[in-house]
Amino acid sequence: MVQVGYVGLGSMGLPMALNLRKAGFPLQVVSRSRGPIEQALAAGATEAGGYAALAAAVDVVCTCLPMPADVERVYLEPDGLVAAARPGALLIDHSTVGPDTCRRIAAAARARGVHFLDAPVSGGPAGAQAGTLGIMVGGEWPVFEQARPVLDAMGKTVVYMGPTGSGAVAKLINNLLVGVHQRALIEMLLVGQKAGVDLDALYQVLMGSSGRSAILEMMYPRLKARDLEPKFRTELLHKDLRLALEMAAECGVRSATGEAAFAAIEAAMQAGYADRDTLAMLLPLEREAGVQLFGASP
Repeated sequence: MVQVGYVGLGSMGLPMALNLRKAGFPLQVVSRSRGPIEQALAAGATEAGGYAALAAAVDVVCTCLPMPADVERVYLEPDGLVAAARPGALLIDHSTVGPDTCRRIAAAARARGVHFLDAPVSGGPAGAQAGTLGIMVGGEWPVFEQARPVLDAMGKTVVYMGPTGSGAVAKLINNLLVGVHQRALIEMLLVGQKAGVDLDALYQVLMGSSGRSAILEMMYPRLKARDLEPKFRTELLHKDLRLALEMAAECGVRSATGEAAFAAIEAAMQAGYADRDTLAMLLPLEREAGVQLFGASP
């Protein structure tokens, strides 16, 4: 059986790792927090002594890390995954980073006879737990085919996007749309409330109309409950939108809607909501509009 390692047992990484165990893969783990490690151990995983020890012991390493600096450190430092991986091993990064970061890691891996795939995911913690994530993959096609059993254990929609960095491009486009749709939804609810429309009735009609979206369906109940418990932290969407706008600029495309979404999430960051859910962009937008949705602010 293919030996798998997992680095980064956060809100996404832990359920993804547990699904690898459910699929029967022998699993070694490394993470900064003790609690998730204990959960993985209870599911039959073993704890590795560090990145290098893990990479030297397994056939496939998966990572899910919060920031590009974390990804570069874990992969490229002298005691990192690339330096320690065995020739022929496969490294799969599920983090959200820019395509240039993926290409740097792939080049370093290739120089050591190691394979690399960028395979960011979408679907949130609920999708990670259910094993229904969308996984968008960049890299060499034969390597992608080799990785399919591992990827299929964690995701339902596993799509090969093209050469290295293509998965990262797709994920940044997805998250830019998330930010744009989220800001648009909040703004239109503010308009509806100030115009005197019943928001539940508005939601009902939008769900049956061409304005329907996944963001509307998922976020309206949470907005109504003013639920800002972090399912996707503000600081992470802030990072993703910045990377997406940088990518768009490099392609010679100005994303005015992306800039508006970034401004909203930047305002939430400046207001001290970095660790709250991305819906915290609601609060500065409310202040700007002079009205609150669904009752008092948390």
